[in-house]
Formats: sequence, C-alpha cells, structure tokens
Amino acid sequence: MRKFTYEAKKGPGELVKGVIEAESQSAAVDKLSQMGYIPIRVVAANEKSLNRRSNIAKQFSGLSLSKKIRSKELTIFTEQLASLLKSKVPLFEALRFLHEQTENVNLKGIISQSIDKIRDGKTLSESLSKYPKVFPLLYVNMIESGEKGGVLDKTLLRLSEFRNRQEEIRGKVTSALVYPIFMLVVGVASMFVLLTFVIPRMASLFSEIGQTLPLPTRILLSASNQFRNYWYLTPAIIVLGVFVFNKMKEKKKSALDSFKLKLPLIGSFIKKSAIARFARTLALLLASGIPLFQALAITIPTMENEVIKSDLELIHKGIIDGASFEQSMKRSLCFPRFMTNMLAVGEKGGNLEEVLLEVAVFYERETNRVIKVITSLLEPAMILVMGLIIGFIVFAMLLPIFQINLGM
Repeated sequence: MRKFTYEAKKGPGELVKGVIEAESQSAAVDKLSQMGYIPIRVVAANEKSLNRRSNIAKQFSGLSLSKKIRSKELTIFTEQLASLLKSKVPLFEALRFLHEQTENVNLKGIISQSIDKIRDGKTLSESLSKYPKVFPLLYVNMIESGEKGGVLDKTLLRLSEFRNRQEEIRGKVTSALVYPIFMLVVGVASMFVLLTFVIPRMASLFSEIGQTLPLPTRILLSASNQFRNYWYLTPAIIVLGVFVFNKMKEKKKSALDSFKLKLPLIGSFIKKSAIARFARTLALLLASGIPLFQALAITIPTMENEVIKSDLELIHKGIIDGASFEQSMKRSLCFPRFMTNMLAVGEKGGNLEEVLLEVAVFYERETNRVIKVITSLLEPAMILVMGLIIGFIVFAMLLPIFQINLGM
C-alpha cells in the first residue's frame, strides 16, 4: 500500500488535508469519494508538493483576459477537462495538465489563477465566475450544479456537447454565407476597377468623337467622375452609416428585432433558431438538476432577440406567480402552438427535459432547411444584381461605339 497526501472539499466551503493509504492514485480518489469528499489534489507522499503560487497568474492579473479567447478554444478546454475528470484525475491535477498544454496565453492565465483560487478553497464555479465575458452565466451555473451534485464530469460532458452543437449550427450559417459574400466582394472590386481605370480611358476616346453621347453613357461617365474625385467619401459614409445604425440599434433594439421577425425567410430563420437554442439550453439546465424557474432565468440572457427575450421574461414571471409552464407558454405570441402543446405533454408526463430535446432537434432541422432555402435564393439573386450592374456598365460603354458604326 502506498501513501498519498490529499486536499479535498468537505461540503461547500470546508477544505480538508491529510494522508491516505491506497494501491494507486485512482484508488485513493475512489476512497476519498466514498468518504464524501470531493478530491482536489492527490499525490504520492514522496513527490514534491506543488504549493508555490503560479508566476503566470501574477503576470496576467492586470490584463483583460476575456478578449482573445475564441469559442472553439473554450469548447476544447471543456471537453478535455471533462475527459480528465471522467478518468478519475482530481480537479486540481486536471487543471494543471490543461494549463501546461494550453497554447492560448490568455486562457493559460485564467487557468493559472483558477488553480490558485481552488487551492485557497474556492470552487471551480466561483473561480470561473470572475471572467463573465469568457464563461457565461449558463456555463458557470451548470458547473456549480455539477459540483453540488457530485457529477462535474458528466455536467462538463453535456456542456461540451451543447457547445459543439451550437458551433455546428453557427458553422453552417457561416459556410452558407461564404459564397454570396465572395461574390459581393468580387463584384464590388470589379466595379471599382471599371469606374476607376477602364471608364476614364474610354471617356477620353468618347471626347474625340464630337457627338452627343447616349444617356446611359453620360450617367456612367458622371458616376465615374464623382467616384474618382470624391472616392475618400465612400469609407467615411460607410463608417458613418455603421455608427448611426449601431446607435439606432441600441436605442430601438426592440423595434428592430420585431422588424427582423417580420421579414420573409429571415424572420423564420431567426425565430426557429432562437426556439431551438432556447429548448436545448433549457433541457441542458434541467438535466443538470437546476429548477425550472432558475433554469429560465439563466436561459433568458442567452437569447439575442429582444422580442423573444421579453416573451420569456413574462413566462418566467408567470411561473414565479404560480402558473404552470404550459399556462405561461400559451400566453406567448412568439412560441408556436406545436411547441406549447409538446411542452404541456412533457410537463404532465414528468419528462419535460426529453420533450425539450425533441423540440430542439425538430427546430434545428427546420433551421437547416431555412438556411438551404435562403442560400438557394441568395446566390442567384446576387448573380442577377451584379450581372445587371456590370451589364449596364458594359452596355453604356459600348453603346456610343454601336452608334458610330451605324452612322457610318
């Protein structure tokens, strides 16, 4: 039998230390778990103790660590931490392993500071809650629930699956927009070249003709001259437009979000993707043992559309006032009757979490279908618009040459 020194949590705030005999480190972890402890650190008694503070924590304590960590990096961190905890690696050691292998300097600093806080007796959720821009409320509350229930590894696994699902949907939207955006960039670049270089050379040729130019040609030459003389106004107008739009968005976000929901196809996509996100997030929180009213309070800030968010706040208020989830949902104008009926069946049958997952899967399929429809319409629309613009330019440049040939 070997001796192991350990640090473990006993209850929400008490930190205990000691020595335990076991055949291996994993056996020592199992023994501590059977004693009702949550192991933080378990090492062989003859190994060097890791009591020194991390210098990296001090190095990054003054930096804004929340600005340069990508969503994918956070998902990978969650997956790896779940795998280590599932393999019976103590939390303290798991974080130390992740600290050593993480390449992102900012995430490395956060892990280092979290290790220090856990060594001082803080929980993982308390440590991560100090970085709300990196670890959202949903993330922190789920970890806290997993800590209280003693199933942190399973909670992290659910959380990583949820994040992978969200990134998959985001990736589909991004890939669907790549080709239209590429076409837009190529079209704008083509018009820039034509207006800046090609048309001025053609204008000198037309001036030698000595005839009155056709109206389309005069319009094109005037546009080319204006663009060449005042090109610097273009970026200024774009910046001003973005600034004004953002200011209006801040002041009248609710009205703008309501307008978005009324747009053909775009409104359907926003609503269905929001419903899918809401259902999957709520199911995830309920599966972690968080009560419905608290799960709703955590889910509401994850919604981006103000109209849907306001509806959910009314639903949450109704539940707090004593109404059932079904009754509160039926008062909503945003959520379709199909969904409310499904949730009513789930609530009465005691399997609300499973029904929410079914709703999420259904609306994720619907979201993918709307994405395909929008993409199939957007590409030919872009081709048509850019074709008309480029066609007008070519037609306006060639029209005087055709008139000269006809006159001869």
